[in-house]
Amino acid sequence: MRFAGRVAVVTGGSSGIGLATARLLAREGASVMICGRDEARLARALDELAGDGATVAGVPCDVSCEEDVDRLFAETQRRFGGLDVCVCNAGIETDEGYSFFDLPTAVYDENFAVNVRGVYLSAQRAARMMRERGGAIVMIGSSSGIVVDLKDPSPTYNATKAAVHMFARSLAVELAPHGIRVNAVAPGWVATGMTDADDAETVAAALEKIPLRRYGAPEEIAEAIAFVAGDGASYITGATIVVDGGETLT
Repeated sequence: MRFAGRVAVVTGGSSGIGLATARLLAREGASVMICGRDEARLARALDELAGDGATVAGVPCDVSCEEDVDRLFAETQRRFGGLDVCVCNAGIETDEGYSFFDLPTAVYDENFAVNVRGVYLSAQRAARMMRERGGAIVMIGSSSGIVVDLKDPSPTYNATKAAVHMFARSLAVELAPHGIRVNAVAPGWVATGMTDADDAETVAAALEKIPLRRYGAPEEIAEAIAFVAGDGASYITGATIVVDGGETLT
């Protein structure tokens, strides 16, 4: 019960890594607020978590929209009375399949809006709530912010995740005097809807780059997130915790 009596926000908490993280934090005692853009998926996630006995609430939210993010944190304050942990997990990757010569500006803008602006808005609102009480902010980066896939370089997505890693490092310095720790977790290939884990050719190509020769599970990433958000990591800030089966070693 590492998080007994604590309040957590998990953006993008209706599926994949976000849902696994919300489930773990709730199981260990946290009251959890989740959000997502797909209202039907969000409702299913809330039903699932409540069915497990979680103290959970949720609101539809596009993290790139300032008004949506304001509503998310206002509702967190109203429902739970404060905030101790914020997991900035919401993210997209929509630049796959494009040559840089043909990459639409709208695709570039969309990726930066969600993956960087969304982290900025969420982290800023979280920090404001934590300013007098301290807390932990965890930003979800990616191994793609560290190494480049030679067959599918995805420069826009990679740049957004590298930005997240440096955002965490910089905020860790500024927010430390307020007792707010900021870290990033960088997953590698994880079996979620974003990674085509059902496509045999994609999987085979990915496994060649992973020393452990398998994809990760969302629950494994959630464990790393919970660790850096909890008291066991009380002397860790500004770090990027890589959870990638060894991919970045190669």
